[in-house]
Amino acid sequence: MEDLINRLSRQKSSPRLWIERLAIFSEAKVDQCIRSISFRRGLNVIWAHEPASGTHTGIHAAGHGVGKTSLCLLIRYCLGDNAKLVIGLRDELAREFPYGGVGVVVHIEDQTYSIFRFFNAYKDGVVTVGSDIESLIGTSSGQSFKEFETQLATTMMSKVSPRNIPETDQTIEWRHVLSWITRDQGARFKSFFAWREEEGTGLRRPRQDPPIVMRAVLGLMEHEESELMVRIHSLEKDLKRSQQETERLQKEPQLIRLRIESELRAWLQVADDLPLRSDDIFKDSVEDKVNEAKQQAQAKLEEINSRYQALNQQLAEFRAELILKKRDYDEADEVYQFAQAAINRDENTLKQFASHRETLQGLCGPCQHGGVLFRDCTHIQDEIKKLGAISLKDHRDQNLLGKSLDAWLDSAMKALESKKVVDKTMESIRGQMASLEQQCNALSIKRDSAVLEVDRGSRLLRELERWQKLFGSAETAESIRQSMALSEKITNNIGFAGVKLQLCQQERTKRQRGLGDLMNGLVNNLFSDETVGNFVVRDEYRPFQLSVNGGEAYYVLEVLLGDLACLLDCADPGSAFPGLLIHDCPREADMSPLLYEKLLSLVQHIEQKAYGTEAPFQYIVTTTSPPPSPLRDMPFLRETLDPSTDDGLLFRRRFQSTPQNIK
Repeated sequence: MEDLINRLSRQKSSPRLWIERLAIFSEAKVDQCIRSISFRRGLNVIWAHEPASGTHTGIHAAGHGVGKTSLCLLIRYCLGDNAKLVIGLRDELAREFPYGGVGVVVHIEDQTYSIFRFFNAYKDGVVTVGSDIESLIGTSSGQSFKEFETQLATTMMSKVSPRNIPETDQTIEWRHVLSWITRDQGARFKSFFAWREEEGTGLRRPRQDPPIVMRAVLGLMEHEESELMVRIHSLEKDLKRSQQETERLQKEPQLIRLRIESELRAWLQVADDLPLRSDDIFKDSVEDKVNEAKQQAQAKLEEINSRYQALNQQLAEFRAELILKKRDYDEADEVYQFAQAAINRDENTLKQFASHRETLQGLCGPCQHGGVLFRDCTHIQDEIKKLGAISLKDHRDQNLLGKSLDAWLDSAMKALESKKVVDKTMESIRGQMASLEQQCNALSIKRDSAVLEVDRGSRLLRELERWQKLFGSAETAESIRQSMALSEKITNNIGFAGVKLQLCQQERTKRQRGLGDLMNGLVNNLFSDETVGNFVVRDEYRPFQLSVNGGEAYYVLEVLLGDLACLLDCADPGSAFPGLLIHDCPREADMSPLLYEKLLSLVQHIEQKAYGTEAPFQYIVTTTSPPPSPLRDMPFLRETLDPSTDDGLLFRRRFQSTPQNIK
């Protein structure tokens, strides 16, 4: 024992993190505290005392379901754990105690904080400096729990190095460390890195990453080692990319050639065994089929062009006819307007007609639009003719207005009828033009497609020939050679870095030797024979090992001793271990009763002989098995739960629907 005591570091006088008190409230009122449990630095035992045999029956006879696991989950809840089991318990308590909550007094790096968290998930908790939980009840003043949670995580992770998993660059978070120091009871201590029962720890690689987290927390990740791991991971990604590029260069010409040839044969609908080219004029080839398809496509294109031109010619004729009909319509309209003016005795309108006729008759010189003399312009002459001999300059010409009403009505009716006939003809022409335009648009699309079809086969053959030349060409061979050379260079660099990493890892640091000596000291004091303990830092399953193989109980013992070695090592400045460790009923994980008692007694003796009342760690353990006699009283025994009465339960009542969490 003396040798073990001498190996313990005394450079820290208190844990980085420890719990002073936990209080459960049925309502957020000072006088509604269900239970208050005080804790201490060092060993803390929570005992679920089972009644004497035969005195009670059923659920009142066993130490299960009294609240041991619930107590551990409440501590985790107040430390920011959002694991499935924790949230399940919180929701169950919110149904039983809708206005209740839990408070803790916690010490973080020698600073004391009081925390109160509601069971209601929609209410944020409150945190303040000091150890008075009751002062938080019924007040919203103080720091919010969300802010405190961030502060706690930052403080706890400040000394962890590196902060990222070298190979994946995933950040090592407080929740990862918390899952280690507060193992799920359901995980049954089956292996050192089995921290959570079902949902895992949130680490991307369940096997490789927990050991890295352990080493980072314990200060066992040398800077050079971390850099080498990052470099190797980066080189491995570069090698993968380089090898993929080499494979692409080797396969791409052939794959593209096959794709083009497949497309060509599918388009031509020819068999796969038809040769691409043939010197025999009597044998078909793909090239011959391409030429035939080109001729057919060319013929189709010429047919489409011919139809397109014919349609355009028809459109032009219809447009010319429409212009003529529009002129006839305008003539009839002018006659109608003149007749209407006469019927209405509209002298002003008649004067406008006459004035317009005289203006046209007075035009001289060339027309700027038609390029002919006005006297030779058929349009001008037709306009003059339509207006007739209208002149109201003297009294005699005004006799036009005296023409009989019947004559003017007859003239108007004839003009109106003429307009209707011409308008109907124009509407028919426009309909035929719209149909022709639709046909032209459809032919235009077909023509564009036919243009592509004419050159499609030749284009595919040219592309096929280009990739055939590239396959096995000097240019491609050089690209492949350079890519393979790069892969070889990266492989060599990975090998060199791997050798350096192995050499770096083979050198046992002082920290590793210290943890190995602690493990061996614990084993030597636990067993009276020649059993030894060892610490294999890079073992992904059993970093802390016993030299004896005694079945499941000894595997559980390896886990417990490994945790305790890390806990006792937390006083070393090189360790970032929080100094808090919670073991929930390790005895139930196939642990030998004798070994279990000896283990608890060993922790007690180490605390008393090495630190007295100033232990730099806090170890909270729950148990249904009776602890050794010295641990059945204060200061080590912090709470006794008793299933024989409701008052002996953690929540002093049995819930109507007992959740799986509450044990």
